[in-house]
Amino acid sequence: MPSPPLPLVQSLSPRIAVLASDDVALSCEANGCTGLEELLRPWEGGTERVSILSSTLTPTIHPTFPLRFVSWSSIFNNSAASSPNPDLVVDTISSLVAARKPDDELHYSLTRSLLLSSRPLAPHETFNHPVAVVFAVSTAEPDPLGSLKRLQNTMSGASMSVPWMDTVNLMKFHVVIHDVSRAGEDLDIAHEILSSVKKIHGPHSTLLVTNSQLERRAPPASPDVTTHSAIPMARPFSPEEANPSALSQVYASALSSITLSPMASVPGTLNGPTSTSEETSNASTPATPARKKLYAARLTAEDTQRLAALVRELVVQSLVPWMEARIREWNEVYQSNRRGITGRLFGAGRKFFGSRPATPAPNSTATGYNTVKGYYPVTSVEALSRRLADFAFMLRDYRFATSTYDSLRRDFAQDRAMRYAAAATEMYGLSQLLSHPYFLPSTPPRPPTSPFTTLQHTEISSWLEQAVVAYNSRAPASQIQLDALRITVLYYEAWKMIGEWRGVGYALVRGAGEADEVPSAVMIEEAAAADVKGGRSQRGRRRRAFHLVMAARRYETAGLKTYSRRCLDRASQIYRSAPWTAAQDRIEYSLGRQAYTLGESDVAVEHFLRLLRREDTGVPGSQGMVLEDMALAYEATHPQLLEGAKDKLQLPTPIFDVQRTQLVAASSVATTSGTRERWEELETRAINTWDRKGKKPMSLLPPQNGTVVSVGENFHVELFATNPLNAPLVLKDVTVIVDPSEGVEIEAISEVSLEAYETRSILLSIKADRPTTLHLPAVTFLFNRFFPCRESLEKRGKRLHSTQAQRVSPTYAKDTSLGVTVEASKPTLSVELLGLPSALYEGEEVDATLRISNVGNLSVEDVRVLLSEAGILRLRTPEDTQHTDTAPSIPNVIAPDHSIELHPSALDPGDTADINVTATGIGSGIMEVLGLVLFSGAQDVDKAAAAPLSFSFEVLPLLRLSAHPRASWGAEAAYIVPTETTNVSASPVRLDTVHPISAYWKLAAASTPSEATLFPNQADRCALRVDSAGSIERSALLQPEVVSALSNLVQHKSADLSAVSHQPLNLHGLDSCPLQIRSSYAASRRRYRSAYLEGHFPAIPADSLSRIFPLLDALDLDVIVKWTIPSSDPALVRSGHAFLHGVRLAPESSVVEDLRREVDAAIAGGGKQTRTMYEETGRLRRVLMDSVLDGVLSREEDPVVVKLRVDQAKRGVVQHDFGLGACTIKVQFLLRNRSPIVPVRWVLRLSDSPSGPRRVDKQETQTPTPGPFSARFIGAQNLSGTLPADGTETAIAEVWVDEPGLVSLDGWTLVVETGDELQDPSHEREHGQGQDGKL
Repeated sequence: MPSPPLPLVQSLSPRIAVLASDDVALSCEANGCTGLEELLRPWEGGTERVSILSSTLTPTIHPTFPLRFVSWSSIFNNSAASSPNPDLVVDTISSLVAARKPDDELHYSLTRSLLLSSRPLAPHETFNHPVAVVFAVSTAEPDPLGSLKRLQNTMSGASMSVPWMDTVNLMKFHVVIHDVSRAGEDLDIAHEILSSVKKIHGPHSTLLVTNSQLERRAPPASPDVTTHSAIPMARPFSPEEANPSALSQVYASALSSITLSPMASVPGTLNGPTSTSEETSNASTPATPARKKLYAARLTAEDTQRLAALVRELVVQSLVPWMEARIREWNEVYQSNRRGITGRLFGAGRKFFGSRPATPAPNSTATGYNTVKGYYPVTSVEALSRRLADFAFMLRDYRFATSTYDSLRRDFAQDRAMRYAAAATEMYGLSQLLSHPYFLPSTPPRPPTSPFTTLQHTEISSWLEQAVVAYNSRAPASQIQLDALRITVLYYEAWKMIGEWRGVGYALVRGAGEADEVPSAVMIEEAAAADVKGGRSQRGRRRRAFHLVMAARRYETAGLKTYSRRCLDRASQIYRSAPWTAAQDRIEYSLGRQAYTLGESDVAVEHFLRLLRREDTGVPGSQGMVLEDMALAYEATHPQLLEGAKDKLQLPTPIFDVQRTQLVAASSVATTSGTRERWEELETRAINTWDRKGKKPMSLLPPQNGTVVSVGENFHVELFATNPLNAPLVLKDVTVIVDPSEGVEIEAISEVSLEAYETRSILLSIKADRPTTLHLPAVTFLFNRFFPCRESLEKRGKRLHSTQAQRVSPTYAKDTSLGVTVEASKPTLSVELLGLPSALYEGEEVDATLRISNVGNLSVEDVRVLLSEAGILRLRTPEDTQHTDTAPSIPNVIAPDHSIELHPSALDPGDTADINVTATGIGSGIMEVLGLVLFSGAQDVDKAAAAPLSFSFEVLPLLRLSAHPRASWGAEAAYIVPTETTNVSASPVRLDTVHPISAYWKLAAASTPSEATLFPNQADRCALRVDSAGSIERSALLQPEVVSALSNLVQHKSADLSAVSHQPLNLHGLDSCPLQIRSSYAASRRRYRSAYLEGHFPAIPADSLSRIFPLLDALDLDVIVKWTIPSSDPALVRSGHAFLHGVRLAPESSVVEDLRREVDAAIAGGGKQTRTMYEETGRLRRVLMDSVLDGVLSREEDPVVVKLRVDQAKRGVVQHDFGLGACTIKVQFLLRNRSPIVPVRWVLRLSDSPSGPRRVDKQETQTPTPGPFSARFIGAQNLSGTLPADGTETAIAEVWVDEPGLVSLDGWTLVVETGDELQDPSHEREHGQGQDGKL
């Protein structure tokens, strides 16, 4: 069954004073003990199952009932020895803790034992007052009864030395000791003496037979007398277990325990003047234990049983019943005092109507508190009540003790007896704490399940806090208060046993105070351990680290640096996994300095290294000091220590970025920008359009998972070094490790200086002289010129999923990105583009140089380049400066697959060729262009290879073009295209020429505008007159190849899109442009055409669109504007062209009408439809059908325009004499079909019932009617005809006017029908009444 913690019970157990004769001391010294108290010490805690009556007369059996035997002289003759100086106690604790290693974890138990065992003998509490006195006489004395009387007389005079201690109400227990070794084995005399003692002094007497070992036996081995804090619970020996060594060790353990024998274990510090000469000569220090000696040399197993029986008899038959009787007796006095009318009125008066004076008079009554001497008289009710409460606590009647302490603390506070009040307050809270049901003897021995409620725990903690505050207020904050520490330890032991950890750490820190002493540091370190107990796993970690730092500082101030380092180590382990970097840096720096001071330079380097991580919030330059300290520690470290600790000495933040590390080779795609997919697409284009001599290669790019170079070819490793510190850093002897290293030349960079947080790229050159496979596992360097470092360059490959085990547990393939395959010599080129600015204006043309270098060992020839963006680069030839008559056409394909020939002749090893090229900015934004430079070996054309080329530049917007065409009735042009050019840049731009380009339309007249200069945000407008060239057949305008390919897609017919061919178209207006513009125009047109088709046909892949549709649409009109940015320096003049694409002049006509009829017929006929498994597939099919049948190709616009004309009218007025009769006017209906594709059938319906004002009589004035009236058409009312594509026709009708006025030529309707055959009625269009003219 559970009980309160043994250290707590032992320290507050009844204290028994032993007063023995000199003969008894001699008998005890034969066993190595200085007195009877030491002879009984191993057995003072072995009394088990003691029945105790509570204040309510309820018997309770307690598992143990320990005692504390002390000598009479230590209490009365030298009371100062029982109240050791606090400084001596602190020094003793410091010495004991310092003598132990931190890893022994004995610092708290030693501190706890010394604090509790050094409880002073004080008037404000009676726990150290003797409860009973044991008188011991020996039968070997001549007059045992006389000796007993002399001992009693000694006790009678003791009250004068300690006036505040009750020496009357003590239980007296008499022991007659029979020393067999001196008095023989005959016990008759001993029994006679015992009978006499009982007659004189009462029944509390007994006989103790001891020293029964008469035979001489070999001395056993010296026992272990090392000072310890444990409480040995010895049991009596049986004859079979009798062992001299075991007996000696039992006494040695008991007498070496600072809990049971604080005076004997540390005589040099805690012993008073009563220490014997032998004790002084055998005095020990924590570093030098006392001289070992033998114990229990004269004892036998029966003697140990008699000693244990004596202690039990004393407890069960005498002490406990006597204490129970005193509790009942004193309780009556206590209760009568509380119940009396005087006490009630006096207490109520003080509580409600006044209080005692702040400084009571010195001559207080004998029953009150003596303010001068600072204690209550022994005869006072308060002193008796305090002893009553302490007796109840010793007998573990905690509830009764709680109520008594509660009333006492109030009375003491009213009497201004603050020391008494603090002592009562601490015991009041402790009694409440020990009243927990777990401490009841009837509780089963299992862990507590019902802790205190929050309110109860808070209340108990408040009493401890009040007591600690009261103790600490008696002295300066820098002075340690052992009373505060002692009571905090008692509370902590009880809290530990019931598993209550709420606020325990705070209570321990508060009890430790602010003194920089070892006991305070030990308590704070224990608080750190309590912070993380009792809650969630991560709860309290920050408090624990903070308390560890506090303890470390106090340990260091007290001189215990090993304990300080241990606390800082533990705190740093917490801070390393938490975001509290400032605290972590401080801890690591302190640990480093301590280690360096103690000569552990390798450990200091390890701590300083942890401070060299990236710290963005630190003070700029603060890590420079750490580098200096680390350099000093590193220089002082022995090389052997560095070799043994090299695994620990690693930089916390890597210098080199492994993920960005890459191999740079002339033939490696990894050196260029762009994704792998773009390079593979360009490679596919090059292979599919292979037009070179020799065998077509399977691939042109090097393997994706590695780099391939030739023997003797230099390749580079690009490293990215980042300084993680807020101070400058120097890296020395930077190089990489290559495996294998035979025949490999590796470059080493002597020094690289990095500013704070700077990132820099470092290129290291490597060259192999034999075919092999190289791997780059690591990079080596000297950190800040002194610390050698090696950082791994190993990367993690792709995740593997082939097996179930790989899918369950993540498994990754080996990365080969830093692997190099060195092959035999092969053709190798290095290509770079020089002279290309970082930014171009849209359409600007600049000159650049493409430098080709043969870096291999073989000659190459037939060098060509294939670019991802066709038209971005073109060769600059003498033709750029003069006009050459060539066919006005460009390739009519969206994605041209032809390459540009750069250097057809041979290029020997080491030679370099510069190719003059012109770059054009197409579109706007960042342009990333990839290219493959294709070449073959001069001796072996089958050795075809490719070198990557990549460049990028930004294209800035310059001009914004817009056009709004309208039909024209003039004979010189069919359309007028007003074109507006706006300068959207910040530079003035001069417009030189404007050229319309089209396959169907041509410039009708010389309408090219004159030069104009546009400043920022200015616009210029010009009108282009355009007419049909008539050079393209109508069937070609219907795009049959496009419609056929789309039909196959819509009807899910398999067709080879590569078979779709588009005829080249002659472009009108292109012949008047410079020849070099064609490449730029084609590139710009290609960019526009691709974006246009992808926007209108999202369900068709881009590569299919480039095969189905041509680059040029015959009916499109493009506009080219040549511009110049002038400058006084001819070298700074910039020029180029702006493009406007896709201006539609003619009305739209559906080219997929026949395809629509086929699809509608198939649906109406119930044809079998292809089923799809996935909803997404069906959705894409619907999008495809809608984009083809209802998209841009199916648009229908009214192609007919009507214009009315009256030849008789002059400026809209017809002169006629109505006196001669009505007027007949001929009206011409001019009809024009603007569509170049479809013919039109038309019907003009006229009206013969005009509406308007009434007729005027002949007698009335013949002035024109103010309002217009509709015309009355006479003659045929329906006129019809056919308009061919892009044709015109005139229909004549007559209008009859019988009176002057304003005639509106309305009242007619034009119905048109498009197509070659009779169309669906939905294709008929009806024009409203004509509003084109009025008479």
